[in-house]
Amino acid sequence: MIARNLTLANMLTIFRIILVPVYLWFFSRGTWGSVVIALIVFVTAAVTDLFDGRLARQRKEETSLGKFLDPLADKFLVLGALVQFWLMGLVSAWLVGIIVIRDVYVTVMRVNAIMKGTELKTSGDAKLKTGIQLTVVITTIVFNGGRMIAMSLAPDYSGFWIDINNYIVFYNGLLSVAVIFTIYSWVKYLIPAKN
Repeated sequence: MIARNLTLANMLTIFRIILVPVYLWFFSRGTWGSVVIALIVFVTAAVTDLFDGRLARQRKEETSLGKFLDPLADKFLVLGALVQFWLMGLVSAWLVGIIVIRDVYVTVMRVNAIMKGTELKTSGDAKLKTGIQLTVVITTIVFNGGRMIAMSLAPDYSGFWIDINNYIVFYNGLLSVAVIFTIYSWVKYLIPAKN
């Protein structure tokens, strides 16, 4: 049973989960160099999401564990980053809260489906939602790193491109787009559940 689940695709998914605390640690260091490393780690984790499911299908190695872990790994990666952004004061709590509630709800639905011997398939809308969330996180990391580099080069300059308040408005705007798609994909899950 264990050997059957130790597929290349599942190992990529597990690797993505392992990278989450690595990313969080580097991003929390608060220097532009650590943010650059955090960006590399996050992008690496995000890229594995493009290959694990495809590998499983191509190699005919799809497993129940993989179908459960793949979307869960995405949630760990995105929610870990967003909660950290909130704790650092970069984004509003209510925007992060909507995404957290939606993901917890869908995860509970997925666990219930497994317990009933059925499967909750990840919809195309949910995949689009994840892609948008990942893009928002990567953009936030890039701009936050750019701000830190600007601060290190011109610590006494307090113009638009360094002022954190301007960035918070920008980050919340980006996250609002992700929240709209998050709610949309949530509704698409809720509608079949009522039928």
